[in-house]
Amino acid sequence: MSRMGRFFKFIVVILLVCLAVVLGVFKLVFKLFRKVVDFGRNAYGSVKNSNGFADAYKNFASNEYSKSRLSIPEEVIALMAKVAKSDGQVSKIEVEFMSDTIKSMLAGMKQARVPAILIESTKKKLFALANKAKDDQQSIQYYSQSLSKANEQVRAGVFFQLVTFASLDGLSDNTRAVIIEIGETLLFTEEQIKNMISQVLGGGQAGAYPIDKDPYQELGCNETDEFIVIKKAYRKLVKLHHPDYMQGQGMDDKEIQKGTEKMQDINAAFEEIKRRRDS
Repeated sequence: MSRMGRFFKFIVVILLVCLAVVLGVFKLVFKLFRKVVDFGRNAYGSVKNSNGFADAYKNFASNEYSKSRLSIPEEVIALMAKVAKSDGQVSKIEVEFMSDTIKSMLAGMKQARVPAILIESTKKKLFALANKAKDDQQSIQYYSQSLSKANEQVRAGVFFQLVTFASLDGLSDNTRAVIIEIGETLLFTEEQIKNMISQVLGGGQAGAYPIDKDPYQELGCNETDEFIVIKKAYRKLVKLHHPDYMQGQGMDDKEIQKGTEKMQDINAAFEEIKRRRDS
């Protein structure tokens, strides 16, 4: 073989070696990328097997969870956006609560030691989804596909959360209709939906409020106060005792449980005041 032929053979071998190295590096990068993606998806999927949002991401270590189009946390945020916009506008307190809910979810991921890069990516995704869902044309059913397949405890927890969220500005006819549609989509019966709404709002009917309690005192107001003052006090108390806000403040499960019980008293007092002023 001539010197020129040996030279070209040498060049071909070098090119083949380089190609093999490049393909090997690409394959390794692709495997790492798949692992990162599966890691993130699994963190979401684990929510389906948890009993609440606080520990939702503690279960992500296993890869057994199914991959869905949208995760439960994403659907919760999207439904909150739909509820917020149902009365025509999104109030400042509703924005704050959606933000607190997202922070609570991210805190769960952090506790589960999910990489910071994934937490930051999730944060951006959830805030973007909240802005998108409030104005898009997607239905309640579209944003409930994963939730409707979850166990009853998770579905009930989400529904209670959404009813409480809806009560921040009072349940208008449009908001109530959206809440009922969500309840039906989450596979609850008409009676179950009615009872759960009543539990959150405290009834709001004559004779339902304890005669030995003063609803104005419960909210830290006076009977002579204007309704706008009472409503402001109500919103402030709801935020302080809402589970998502408390969780975002780093409070433990015992304190959050007390806050949940306090929320029922606050809602019941507010509904009783509205009933008395409307009658």
